[in-house]
Amino acid sequence: MNLAAVILAAGKGTRMNEGSASPIPKVMFEANGKPLLYYAIKNVQDAGIERVVAVVGYKQELVRNYFTNSIEYAVQEEQLGTGHAAMMARENLRGLVDAVVVCYGDMPLFKPETIKNLIQEYQNEQPTIAMLSVDFADPNFWAFGRILRDEDGYVSEIVEQKDCTEEQKQISESNPGFYIFDAEWLWQNFDKLSTNNAQKEYYLTDLIKIAKDQGKKIIAVKVSSEEEVLGVNNPEQLKEAENILSSRS
Repeated sequence: MNLAAVILAAGKGTRMNEGSASPIPKVMFEANGKPLLYYAIKNVQDAGIERVVAVVGYKQELVRNYFTNSIEYAVQEEQLGTGHAAMMARENLRGLVDAVVVCYGDMPLFKPETIKNLIQEYQNEQPTIAMLSVDFADPNFWAFGRILRDEDGYVSEIVEQKDCTEEQKQISESNPGFYIFDAEWLWQNFDKLSTNNAQKEYYLTDLIKIAKDQGKKIIAVKVSSEEEVLGVNNPEQLKEAENILSSRS
């Protein structure tokens, strides 16, 4: 199977800089001397994915100067949401790969073994979408989108916390934002995304419901522990990520 990774790396990281514009892109904040994006790239490459496209935007020259031609780039000129960001890689990869991993450049802690396991399940089950999931002891604290399942146990929808009902907020199974999509299905269905949500953005997660409404198969594979899904949104979380990375080395 010919597989590529698209890593979303266009964010400004406002919360990393006490609410004001950051001097560097969020993914270029360093943990133990390496940018967050370095770890996201390394994790997918260590899982066997050689081709990596970083979707860049804010101060993209800093990303390009660091990683040079070791990866490919796609540009998101306007930040219109995660779905829009991933769509920017369509021109890089359309017709060239069988499946596409989509993940975030500010999540440095996914283990290569976890990613390999997801790839293996994707190959075994041959769904349209495979994704990672996590069971949180306190899902409201983490505020990730909740994973809804149908009566057969397959994933049917992801609802972002801002759009959750009170009942949905009690669901512990949450979406850490790591997916494998059938490539041709992905390119064909990006244009079905809309901004009909609380953020008025194109959500990548809406592709789950689009696939479900088409009768497509969607599977979720659980991560080994909560620590794998720690994203970095503020200096405290960056410190925590550093501590976990140090404990693994």
